[in-house]
Amino acid sequence: MTERLERRGRLFLIPTPLAPYSPQNWEPQRLCRMIAPSILERLSHISLYVVESEKSAIRFLSRVLPQDSFAKVCFLLLNEHSTVHDLEAPLAALKEGTDCAILSEAGLPCIADPGAALVAAAHRENIRVVPLGNDSSLLMALAASGLNGQQFSFLGYLPVRDEELRKKLASEGLAALRDGAARIFIETPYRNARALEACTEVLPETLHLCCASGLGTEEPTVLSMPVSRWKAETPAAPQAPAVFCFGLPARLVEKGKRVRKPGTRL
Repeated sequence: MTERLERRGRLFLIPTPLAPYSPQNWEPQRLCRMIAPSILERLSHISLYVVESEKSAIRFLSRVLPQDSFAKVCFLLLNEHSTVHDLEAPLAALKEGTDCAILSEAGLPCIADPGAALVAAAHRENIRVVPLGNDSSLLMALAASGLNGQQFSFLGYLPVRDEELRKKLASEGLAALRDGAARIFIETPYRNARALEACTEVLPETLHLCCASGLGTEEPTVLSMPVSRWKAETPAAPQAPAVFCFGLPARLVEKGKRVRKPGTRL
């Protein structure tokens, strides 16, 4: 699967502070203390951001970035009014080798938040998706999967016995087709291969399956693609803790495109 991870731009998922905006809460030094140093360092090297609100993004980045870094920033909008055409500009930049980041209004992108459709499209184009922050490997995996972050269910550890495991996966796979909600489960590393094998054998081929390992590092391995492609390519299972997700990929409707550069600090 090395061809999937070829050196193109990377799509970073950047968590933002949950503290609501106020001049006191968002005083630059206080705001920077809410953010991990590794994330601040990564922000200083990214100039292209996909955001839900340009105003909010400017308000945040103008306080945490050095002035020379902020001056180079530009934004692409992706919100509840966006269509599939709004994915074209960020995907083109990523394929040309430009790193890009999705910023949430608050918290982790793609969880009850726009952006999942871009992640799903990035996986289709073999672009590396890198979720940052380490509060929850489950939510990081879901955010990086490109699946439905508006509705999801955590299944915990699945049954150990093969027959019960396949029965549970088949039932949840059909339910995922009906309700559109993503499913998340975990497994011990030595059973990862067995879990992947069972998923590819019993899940409907139209569902997408994601296996995410190395979460919390800057070089995670996140493979997310249709079950039919897992069957055809049979990638090796990770020998490390992993999170598995399956469901329908996030999508946007067809129509217009909006791209804009920021003005001055707010």
